Amino acid sequence: MAIGLAVWSQVRIIMHAIHTTAGFVVGSRPYGDAGKILSIFTRDFGLIFATAQGIRLEKSKLRYFIQDYSWGVYSFVRGKEYWRLTSAQGMEKVGSEGGGDRDLVARVALLLKRFLQGEDPHPELFDSLESSLLNILIIDRKDIDRLASLESIVVYRVLHLLGYIGKDQDIGEEIRFGGITHDLLDRVSLKRKIINQHINKALQESHL
Repeated sequence: MAIGLAVWSQVRIIMHAIHTTAGFVVGSRPYGDAGKILSIFTRDFGLIFATAQGIRLEKSKLRYFIQDYSWGVYSFVRGKEYWRLTSAQGMEKVGSEGGGDRDLVARVALLLKRFLQGEDPHPELFDSLESSLLNILIIDRKDIDRLASLESIVVYRVLHLLGYIGKDQDIGEEIRFGGITHDLLDRVSLKRKIINQHINKALQESHL
């Protein structure tokens, strides 16, 4: 039976655009019978919340790529309340069986959830965080001093790039930006007290 023009004009074909971006899973919580709501700091969209249906089922192929503190490339479509995860590809994983200090990564993830305000892209922060956190893999878990220096650098950079810490002549450019090496971590050990003072002041004054 032919469809009348008046009816046909009301038909809508909705094409959902797929957005793909690098991201860091900073947390998750159960959603429905077998899903999750993921908190993901993405390079292109800032902190977003996305649903992943059936992700807690053993047969799910995506569940290995969206565990807390995983880095990956994720694809989403926008929804009314949440984004919806459509695919994921894994990258390096830190703070788990893959290596690194899980507690350190968890503290950084908590900091991001505290200071990132909605879907506001911070590509410079994302790139800095990615390169910094993946350096955990080159540090022995028993090397407490270097891990402490790395945490101070990472937290300082997060707060600096978000505008909560200004420039200070006692804090060199290599601490604010650039690659992280064992030599830098050893030198930062001598400045860690003043770096942490800046961090604590910013945390207290943020009121977040």
